Amino acid sequence: MTVMGRGAIGGLVAAGLARGDVPGCSLVTALNSRSERTQVLAAIRAGDVVVEATTVESAQAIIGLTVAMGRDIVVCSAGALAEPNFLPQLSGPGRIILPAGAIGGFDLLAAAARADRGEARAQHITVKRAAALGADPALAEPVEVFRGSARDAALRYPRTSNSSVALALATVGLDRLEVIVMADPAADCTHHTVRWSSAVGRYEFRFHNTVDPASGGKTSAITAWSVLETLSGLHRGVGPGVVVQPGGDGS
Repeated sequence: MTVMGRGAIGGLVAAGLARGDVPGCSLVTALNSRSERTQVLAAIRAGDVVVEATTVESAQAIIGLTVAMGRDIVVCSAGALAEPNFLPQLSGPGRIILPAGAIGGFDLLAAAARADRGEARAQHITVKRAAALGADPALAEPVEVFRGSARDAALRYPRTSNSSVALALATVGLDRLEVIVMADPAADCTHHTVRWSSAVGRYEFRFHNTVDPASGGKTSAITAWSVLETLSGLHRGVGPGVVVQPGGDGS
C-alpha cells in the first residue's frame, strides 16, 4: 500500500499499515502532498493500492496518474470528484474507491437507489463548529451556511463535503442529493443526519463523530479507521466502499 498524505488521515493510516493492523496489507511508502512528481510516480508504481489523503488541490493529479497506471486508489479528498469534467476525462484501468468515511448506511441506501426511478428524496445535513466552516466564531446560535446539491457543496466546502460526495455517488448522484451545512457555536463534535424517502421505504441515520484534533476541526476521527476497514475489504475481496469506474459522469 502507498499512502499519499501524512496529515490527520494519512498519518494514522500509514501508522496502522506499518503496525500490521490490516492483515495481508503492508505499507510500502508514505509521501506528503509536497512530494515531487518523480517521487509520486515511483510511489504509485511501488504499491498495489494507493491511499490519497492529501487535499482537493493535489488529489486530482494523483487520481489521474494512479488510474492511468492501472492501480486502484482509495480517495479521501472526495470533493475532487465534484468538478463536472473531472471523472469523464479520466483514462486508464485503475478504479476509484471512496470509503464511507464519517457516515454509514451505504449498503441499505445503495440498495434503495437501485429501485429509484428519479423519485427518491435524499438529504444530508452536516453540523460543525463555526471555525471549521469559516463562519463567524462569535455566532450566538446555529446558522445554516449552505443548502444545495452535493456537487455545489463540494465545490464550496471541499474539505468538509467528502461524506456528501461519497453518499451521492453511492445513491442518487451529485446533483440530486440535497446537502445542508450548519455552523453551530456549541457543537462539541461533528453531527451528520442522512434522510431518505422513496417507494421502498423511509430511513434516517444520525452520526455524532469526535473530531480529530490534528485536523483543525474539519475531519472526524473515525475517517482514518474507515479507510483501514476499506483496505481490509479490498484485501478480502469483499467489504465497504464505493467504487467509481473512471469515465463515468458522477450522476
